[in-house]
Amino acid sequence: MTIDCQRGAEAYTSLHRAVLHGCGDCLAGDNAADIPLKLNEIEVQSLWMAGLLGHEGETARHGHVRILDVGEWNRSVGPDFQRAEIEIDGVRMRGDIELDPKAQDWEHHGHGANPSYNGVILHVVLSDVPEGWYTRDSGHRDIPILHIRKEVLQEAIGASPSIQAEKTELCREPLAAMQMEELTRLLQAAAAYRITNKRRIFRKKAANLGIRQAWYEALAETLGYKVNKQAMQILARRAPIRELGGNAESILFGTAGFLVPVLPEQANTEARSYHRNVWDAWWAVRSRYELEPPRAINWQYAPLRPGNHPHRRVAALAVSAKHWKNIESLLSAACAERLLKTLTSLSHPYWSHHCTLPSAPLGNKMALIGESRAKDFLINHVYVQDDTPSAWHTYLSIKSKDIPSAVRKTAMHLFGSREDIAPLLNRAYVQQALLQIDADFCAQSPCRECLFPAQLCQGLKGHLN
Repeated sequence: MTIDCQRGAEAYTSLHRAVLHGCGDCLAGDNAADIPLKLNEIEVQSLWMAGLLGHEGETARHGHVRILDVGEWNRSVGPDFQRAEIEIDGVRMRGDIELDPKAQDWEHHGHGANPSYNGVILHVVLSDVPEGWYTRDSGHRDIPILHIRKEVLQEAIGASPSIQAEKTELCREPLAAMQMEELTRLLQAAAAYRITNKRRIFRKKAANLGIRQAWYEALAETLGYKVNKQAMQILARRAPIRELGGNAESILFGTAGFLVPVLPEQANTEARSYHRNVWDAWWAVRSRYELEPPRAINWQYAPLRPGNHPHRRVAALAVSAKHWKNIESLLSAACAERLLKTLTSLSHPYWSHHCTLPSAPLGNKMALIGESRAKDFLINHVYVQDDTPSAWHTYLSIKSKDIPSAVRKTAMHLFGSREDIAPLLNRAYVQQALLQIDADFCAQSPCRECLFPAQLCQGLKGHLN
């Protein structure tokens, strides 16, 4: 049995709301101290740049504010965004915007005494503003404060409402006895919900950044794997595809912080020659793209296979950017096979044989984008953004060679040793469904009154039927 994608997403939403309603007081309030998913300031700035934190709101004392232009993301010292435009109670103004986790960070960072921040017209914060707090510049001018509510930030990243509760074993194996037909409906509904959530966020990005940039960032995230997903997305936003032209390698490697004046002594002649060519092109645009240390991208290097080193991932993005016209013509479920072939066939004279800028050549040629990475892009982005019924039906049939450890762990928790589940775990939609259920329920440590097990074991009547 196959359910309709939109109906499945709506059914899962209803189930989720019913469980949260049943949790009563276990929902975390707006005053929760932690930023959802522990986002760092650079990641929050990236959300602001994409327009995902909203375009209006109420300031602490200055009335209603509308964000007309989020501004230019600063690369050096000073306010986070420059040359922004806002409107407060009908009055337009241009200037800078500063983002902080807390309003008090303004003084903790010394902005109040720093004339460089006198051009700030809006202070955006992620926590409640303390009673009586004023953000003031060195001239004692009162700066409007906009509090981004926690639910807005959660929606921007596709996170579920937080549940504050103690661990319990009441949820142990709640799906172990469910009939397969009913279980299939649940998993399809969870996958549909995940798809529509991703689609919503993507379309917001596309509306604010442009469809080409949104797709470019989606590929960048995929190439970053789990550990460098955010780093690659931030790099793509710092070095937008419209500005790359024929300098994709120099701009991307330089912005990433990978280019240095001199390579290590162990680098061979081939590596030095390639580095010199990229460096020479970077030198001409360095002042436009280089990030000062406080704003540098945070790359993770371990534990990674040599072929997944950030240098190679950036190289893969640069080569993809050079072939973007062909790639973007194939971004639909109908062209999935051709897109897979195109991505896996990309090559480069240097990077098809090297893992890092200074490394010795590999014994054999290595694909810049392997088949598993290309399929991941199809599963998590291409099929997601294609809202045709045929794309949904094809998506439900896709199989994945790898089963992530997180999926196996969630399956064991929900199903126990149920034997008929194992053959399903290599289906892409089942993996996505289990990741969604884990994020919404299991990882939240539901309280003892949580209705999740009861709802599921009673057949989810009224939600999926």
